[in-house]
Amino acid sequence: MHDALTHLAELSRRPGLVVQVIPASHGASAGLGGAFDIAAADGMPETLRMEAIVDQTTEKRSLVRKAAVAFDRVRADALPRDASRDLILKVADEQWKQSA
Repeated sequence: MHDALTHLAELSRRPGLVVQVIPASHGASAGLGGAFDIAAADGMPETLRMEAIVDQTTEKRSLVRKAAVAFDRVRADALPRDASRDLILKVADEQWKQSA
């Protein structure tokens, strides 16, 4: 786990990638019932993929909008990019680093 977390922290330095962490002290994230992805492309409707027992994909605007709102709520509680990276590395070292 230590190696995976330090790798994630390194990946988060890439300009096109953003990793943000919500500290455990914030508790559960309201409005988020599972993983989802929103895909968008020029000239195409936004598409929502919801992870469930069987993944579901939809272009229904009301569901895409609900997912976007849930994402915004969760992200509002997330630490900024650098603080998230620092927390990832701190947890990697404190909880997952094997003693030599």
